[in-house]
Parts: sequence; C-alpha cells; structure tokens
Amino acid sequence: MNRKVRKILKETGMTKDFILVMVLRAPFDFINAVLSANMLESFIRLIEKKNEGNLLPTFGIFMLYTVMLFGYNMFVWAFVTMKINIRFIKKLRMRVYKSLLSRTEQEMEELSAGDWISRLNSDIDKTDLYLVGPLNFMHLLIASVNMTLSAAVLFMLNRTMLAVALIMTLPFFFLSSVVVIRKVPVFKKKSREHYAKYTNWMEPIVNASESIRIFEGEELVKAKAEKESLEIMKNNMKAHRRTALAAGVNTFSGMTGYLLLLFLGNSMMGRELEDFARLMKITQYRGEMMKSVMMTNNCIGRMKGNLPAAERVEEVL
Repeated sequence: MNRKVRKILKETGMTKDFILVMVLRAPFDFINAVLSANMLESFIRLIEKKNEGNLLPTFGIFMLYTVMLFGYNMFVWAFVTMKINIRFIKKLRMRVYKSLLSRTEQEMEELSAGDWISRLNSDIDKTDLYLVGPLNFMHLLIASVNMTLSAAVLFMLNRTMLAVALIMTLPFFFLSSVVVIRKVPVFKKKSREHYAKYTNWMEPIVNASESIRIFEGEELVKAKAEKESLEIMKNNMKAHRRTALAAGVNTFSGMTGYLLLLFLGNSMMGRELEDFARLMKITQYRGEMMKSVMMTNNCIGRMKGNLPAAERVEEVL
C-alpha cells in the first residue's frame, strides 16, 4: 500500500478496520482453489474406477462446502466491508472538510475553486476505489495470498510444473507491472489537474450564464472548457493504452504458458506424474497462480490510476 494512502487511513482512524477486512477476505480465493482442485481430482478418479454411483454424493459434499464458502464471502463483502467502507468515506469527507475550514483565506487562494471541489468530491471517491473498488488494493492482497499459497502447494506436488509457471510468469509480470504501466500515474495526475481546470470553466457556465452572454464571452468560456475536456480525454487515453498493453502482455503470458504446459504434460506422464487425475489437480493450482498474477497486474494498473487522486487528498489533510 502506498505510504500516502496509509497516512489517510491513519488520519481517519480506519487502519484497524481495514486490516480486519483484509484478514477476513484474504484466504477466500485459495480455499476456493483447493475445493476446485480436489473436486476435479475426485471426479476423475471415480470415473476411472467406474464408480459412477458416488459421483452425485461427492458432488453434493463439494457443493455444500462451496455454498458455505461463498456465503461467508458474501457476508464479509456485503456487511462487514460495506459498513467499514461507508464509515471510511464519511470520516474522510469530514476530515477533508474540517481541513478546508481551518485554512486561512490566503491558503485557500493558493488553489482554484475547481481544484478544491475536485479534491473534496471525485478525488475522495477515487481514494476509496484505490482501497476497495474493483481490481484495487483489496483484490491485490487476495491475489497475492492465493498466488503464494498456490505456489507453495505446487512446490509440494510437482516442482517442475512450478518452475515452468515461474519461468513463464515472472518476466511478463515485470514487463507488464513495472515497464508498461510505469507512466500511468503521470497521465492520471495530469488528467486530474485538467479536470480541476475544467470545473473552473464549467462553474460560470452554470452559475453566471447571463453575465457571460452580456459580455459576449460564450465562445471564450466554451473554448476553454472544450480544451480542458480534450486534455482530460487525451491523458486518460494514454493511460488506457498503457493498461490495455499490459493486459495484452498478461494474456500472451497465459496463452504461452498453457501451450508449454500441453507440450510438457505428455512427456511428464508416468515419469513425474502418477496419472491424469494428478495432472489435472496440479494444473488447477498452476491456473490459480496465473490467474493471480494477471489479477495482480490489473490491480497494480488500476491502483496507479487512482493513486494521484489519493495523493491530492493527502495534500489537503
């Protein structure tokens, strides 16, 4: 987690609450992976032994565990996380508002009205997205736990498969999360700055339209608003292109890994693997590693996009 975001959590007194949510939520993906891997192995073994009569009872057992797991996850997200999230937004808005009230007139004039408005509204929303929104810090933590534990299980089951997964994952992960999306925060920060300027020009259009018409300033104000709007779009598109390229790198990594897995799987049968059921179980954990790596890359990209807004909020605090 970024240092400035940690400072925001400390300022709002919500650090322990978010730690609680992360502890409750972190193991879900890995437990679900264990259930899926063992269910697949059990079904294949029952079919190989021509024991079709036990398929339905086995399915019922795994279904019960799955329902319990997803029920627990729904409770954590829908009740615990949502309650803490609402309290965090409320406290952060109040904290920023009090900080604004405590400033002198000279300090307030250092930034434009549009800049203050964007920090008090959309920047706070994006700070919240950094922590618990789709593909952000919370999902990054979940993916990291799943990737680490899946790698540990794969190490115990088949080290060759783990080595193949790491060889196909680490270079692409570095290329995607470090090289490709490195400038995303720069583009997003520029976008936030132009958004504040855009707000400055839109405010008189809404509140002083009559005065603008009297002084024949419609074309000037519209041109300025259009210019800032285009700058917002331009910087957002640069960030989106970087994010899309990173997603393409992740997809290429996953496809190449599966092709290599197919190439090696046949040669490993009977030598490093007992049977097909074992191969499928190992493949499940390898798939969880790849899924978690892609999730991590996506989360890093999205977090970098929301980080400039969090930094702007922290400056107010």
